[in-house]
Amino acid sequence: MLTYQKVTIQSPLKPYQVREKLMGIVDTDYQIGEKSITPLYRGKIHQDSFQISKIIYHLSSDRYRESFFPVLDGQIREHNSGSQIDIQIKIHPGVMIFFGIWLITAGRATWVSLMMLKSPSFAVFFSPIAIFLAGLAIPMITFIVMAHHSKKFLMNFLKE
Repeated sequence: MLTYQKVTIQSPLKPYQVREKLMGIVDTDYQIGEKSITPLYRGKIHQDSFQISKIIYHLSSDRYRESFFPVLDGQIREHNSGSQIDIQIKIHPGVMIFFGIWLITAGRATWVSLMMLKSPSFAVFFSPIAIFLAGLAIPMITFIVMAHHSKKFLMNFLKE
C-alpha cells in the first residue's frame, strides 16, 4: 500500500544513545501554535520505542502538524555492538478514515455526474474525474515525499 512503509536502520549507537539523540530532535510536549523552532519532530519516546511525526514551521515560527505527513512508529533493539531500529511509516488511522470517506463520496459524485451527462463536452466530462484523481494523488504524493525525507534523515542522523 502506498501509505505504509517499513525501514530498518542499523546504528553503531547503543539503544540509550539512540533515545538520547531522538530526544534532542523530538518535542514530547508539543502544542499547536507554539513559538519554538528547535525540534524537528513531535511525539513520544519510550524505553524501547517511539512514535513521532514531522513539525511544520511557518515564517512566523508557528508550528503545526500536516495530517498527511507520516507517523513514524519505531522499535529500538540492541543489535551486535549497536542498535537496530525498525520503523513503520504510515498515515494516522484517523486521516485514513477521513480519506476513505472522502474518496467514496468523491467517487460516487463523479459516477453520478458522468451518468447524468447526455452530451458531455471534454471539460464537463473531465472535471469530476480530475477532482477525484487529485484527491487521490495529493495525499499520496505528500506521504511518499515526506516518508522518503524522514527515512533519509533518520538513517543519516542515527548513523553518527
